[in-house]
Amino acid sequence: MANSESQTQPMPGRFAVSESGMRELNGSREPWDLVKELIQNAWDEVPLATECRVIVEPQPDGTTTLVTVADDGPGFSDIADAYTLMGHTRKRLDPTQRGRFNIGEKDVISVAIEAVIETAHKTVTFPRAGSRTVADNSRRKGTLVSILMPWNPDQSRELVDRLQRFRCIINTRCLFVNDREVPPRPAAEIRSISLPTVQQDGPNQPMRTQQRRTEIHLIEPPARSGERWLYEMGIPVQPIDCPWDVDVMQKIPLSQQRDNVSEAYLNRIYAEVLNAGHQRLEQKEFNAQWVKRAIEHPQITPPAVKATFRGRYGRDLGVFATLDGDANARAREAGYGVANPGGLSDKEIGAFRKHAGVKDSDVVFPTPPPPRIDYAAEPDSNQAKFADWVVKMSSHCNLQAAVRYFDEPDNARLADCSPTTTSPTLRFNAARLGPEFFEPPYGSIEHWKLLFHELGHALDVGSMTQHGEAWGDGVSKAGAMIAERLLRNAAQ
Repeated sequence: MANSESQTQPMPGRFAVSESGMRELNGSREPWDLVKELIQNAWDEVPLATECRVIVEPQPDGTTTLVTVADDGPGFSDIADAYTLMGHTRKRLDPTQRGRFNIGEKDVISVAIEAVIETAHKTVTFPRAGSRTVADNSRRKGTLVSILMPWNPDQSRELVDRLQRFRCIINTRCLFVNDREVPPRPAAEIRSISLPTVQQDGPNQPMRTQQRRTEIHLIEPPARSGERWLYEMGIPVQPIDCPWDVDVMQKIPLSQQRDNVSEAYLNRIYAEVLNAGHQRLEQKEFNAQWVKRAIEHPQITPPAVKATFRGRYGRDLGVFATLDGDANARAREAGYGVANPGGLSDKEIGAFRKHAGVKDSDVVFPTPPPPRIDYAAEPDSNQAKFADWVVKMSSHCNLQAAVRYFDEPDNARLADCSPTTTSPTLRFNAARLGPEFFEPPYGSIEHWKLLFHELGHALDVGSMTQHGEAWGDGVSKAGAMIAERLLRNAAQ
């Protein structure tokens, strides 16, 4: 009986690549996001490469575009890199070069209808029927990539426009788009910091994340541009929420398509942008969401935090508002900025406390405790006559007031009022006001000021702050009601 066991044959390599699968994954990428892979290949050859030229030509059929990318660098060191995915590349060893996956031009070609890569001594052709051919040529340097892409004229125009946002950062004529040079964009601010990067220690070693000192460049965006972008050595990565474009001068930890960073990394960038650029921000910009994320980061610096507090609250010195409205009011009168902690995160509050010295208002401006002993006025005394006047004026506000006195010369409080809308008790610090204050006639400016101030508390509709908006409304209401009654009586 014949042996029915199947015989297995070893296959060359563990994996096979699905070209249609790559096309599905890359077909939805924006044209500029694919073409950037070819540009970064040229820029990684600096200084041996001195320029990169991109020509975008919509085709007469209205559905395709021919894109050519040419550079004057040394060309492919190994022609197999033109069609081998994930092969070793020396760029993984150098954090100041952009390449790492050795897959960029393959991503482009997976979408292309047809393509040709002509480099030093070799030409690789990818016909529309599929497969590839490799042939010798007489070219001595440089690389020319021609790709016919399924892009219509609108996509072609968008591609040209997007390529204008690339940032030339070397002192060469490094990028031309349709024969027009993309000018270098100098940095408005440069900051040297330690940031995560990815690097290979040696061949056959894994890529690993490590900290490395580098520069970030804050760049003014092009005119008429509403977007701000994070860059990796001149190549756009993703939109960001701050006033500048930000260019990181080393490899950024990125996804395989190189189009986003982690939230943690972006928050670090925002912190360093605020550290570097806080002196350039307008006051209204300190309330932006990116500033909030920056303030919450542990790498934020004291000058940036202090500038943020000043930008938000208009003062260098500040306190957090508390339920002690008198303390809040004294802080404002002293020229302090008063921040409402209810609108801040715990990390923002912590940063303001740690780096800007912001304390609670009732710590910096404590309100004296209420008096421990009070008393009723002696009959027929000026205090009793003043109390009768206060009770009468209070009745014009529909209040049944009681009046008490206390003597505390060291207490800053001149008077207080129990917060009730029906029968408040008004207490006056006789020791601070002095006997002259209680001498008739009553109705001086000082009498009215103090009375309206305290009746405002009685007519306050239950707000949590002693001198908030509701108290102010109560003061106005007390004044209006008393004035109306006195004027009516005078007219009778």
